[in-house]
Amino acid sequence: MSKIFFFNGWGMDKNLLKPVKNSTEYDIEVIDFPYNIDKNSIDKDDIFIGYSFGVYYLNKFLSENKDLKCKKAIGINGLPETIGKFGINEKMFNITLNTLNEENLEKFLINMDIDNSFCKSDKSFDEIKNELQFFKDNYKIIDNHIDFYYIGKNDRIIPANRLEKYCQNHNLAYKLLECGHYPFSYFKEFKNILDI
Repeated sequence: MSKIFFFNGWGMDKNLLKPVKNSTEYDIEVIDFPYNIDKNSIDKDDIFIGYSFGVYYLNKFLSENKDLKCKKAIGINGLPETIGKFGINEKMFNITLNTLNEENLEKFLINMDIDNSFCKSDKSFDEIKNELQFFKDNYKIIDNHIDFYYIGKNDRIIPANRLEKYCQNHNLAYKLLECGHYPFSYFKEFKNILDI
């Protein structure tokens, strides 16, 4: 059976996808930080989906494995230039990292526009903070390997207008969604994500 490899966002785990039904013919394999994946388990009919920072790590994986064949790669509310003019302002990123505590993490989740369907990660606060530090320490701009982007119009984490400009500047296909950074109040089923 073919698979959807879902590259998760910062601080997230499999709980993020609990509210999303899978009525597709694909098995879902959730890839969390540190985004280890056995490339021998990938088939040409498999689909990659990246969400938030997972879009960056999906691009990184695909750029390091250019010989890999897949059906398509989809990005949701993220991009390979996560920090900078098309993504998160570098100053804001550093403030988030340097002031991160449990209270600020809760505020961050609220700014993602989560709703009652959101299922919190089982990761510890230290694990979540270490992920963000690792991202900063190892960040570099990488080329795009995503075929199609979904952009939440009301995204306050990775501003929608910047991500849209990135897609326009790189002549990439995209669709605007009526949601914030958290897209699973909009997407209730995986088949809706694949319907591009």
